[in-house]
Amino acid sequence: MSAELRADPRWPEAAQALISGCADLGPDASVELLEQVCEGLGEQLYPAFLRVLIEVNQRGDFAARALVARSLALALQQGRLPSGRRAAWGQASAPRATRSLGPLEYLCLAVWPGAQGSELSSEQFQLFASTVMELFDCAPDARQHYASQLLAVAGDALDGTLPREARGPLQQLARQWLAGAEAGQICAQYCAQYCGSAASRHAPQRSW
Repeated sequence: MSAELRADPRWPEAAQALISGCADLGPDASVELLEQVCEGLGEQLYPAFLRVLIEVNQRGDFAARALVARSLALALQQGRLPSGRRAAWGQASAPRATRSLGPLEYLCLAVWPGAQGSELSSEQFQLFASTVMELFDCAPDARQHYASQLLAVAGDALDGTLPREARGPLQQLARQWLAGAEAGQICAQYCAQYCGSAASRHAPQRSW
């Protein structure tokens, strides 16, 4: 049975619960909380986890956002960053093979105009991706760590995680972020250069 999002998701309550959990728990326990939230939603509802992050970024003050950001940054450093799974690319990939992707890698593939179109419109991508980047910017050195990881992922042509055509664009996004560019500007430029109107034109109806 496929997972389904409830008809009336309580995003503010979910965001507050995440903030409160990160405030009440120690660093390692807050990473476990992030993992539990993602595991509880399941692979198909990973976008719902990203939607909660949007709520945190939009409604929380800087202190609240920083709490969540520090937990995300620590999870990244420990190799435990909440991730979603997508089909693997490349001839070496077995049928139905999947790869685990961090939030930005996951979003970049969700908006990429592949053979069957993309899942996100450019507007949705910009909202989700800029939110993730802005949250990481609230934690010291988090931008550098995540941008460096993105460069490594995009630069490994044998990994099978990304299609060849998507590697260069992701590298450029990571370099701009590492250089200190503003998140919204980076994401808008990514869509304008590499997705254009294709994402909006082919995007199916999804509960993102």
